[in-house]
Amino acid sequence: MLVKEPIIEIEKAEKTDLDDILVFVNKVNKEWYSKIIPAEHWYEPFLTKQQIRKMSEIMDFFIHKQRDSIIAVGSFGTIDEESAWIPLMYMRSDSQGKGIGSSLMYHLEEIARQGGFRRIQLETDSKAEWALNFYRKHGYSIFKKDENPWGYHVWLEKLL
Repeated sequence: MLVKEPIIEIEKAEKTDLDDILVFVNKVNKEWYSKIIPAEHWYEPFLTKQQIRKMSEIMDFFIHKQRDSIIAVGSFGTIDEESAWIPLMYMRSDSQGKGIGSSLMYHLEEIARQGGFRRIQLETDSKAEWALNFYRKHGYSIFKKDENPWGYHVWLEKLL
């Protein structure tokens, strides 16, 4: 379902949400990416407390909660005057297909549009077919690939 406007409440995360975001991102990252990244290249945690605190100084995090539990996380940053960036986008697997991810994506894209950005970019692994399918459904296309030991790291872009 391609969402034209948010149907799920997305809120800007507070600094007090960072620890919960960290736990959520590391858990979901392990659930999905440990299946495609070979053990010899896998590391945990994906993000440390220091990394997420540093990220929060240069970008904003957005979340959707149900019963005080994070269901989805997205972050918004900038590359340059014309390009916005979605460094993180994670969704709890048991909540997929309910419009939450699409609402989060719409919200992040709307922030970019209101900021006057011409494009928005993000990255993922070439073997993360669930992510690639989701991003393509929302109008993103691959513009760059870098080889890694198990395939490719890909960058996707959407013109706004």
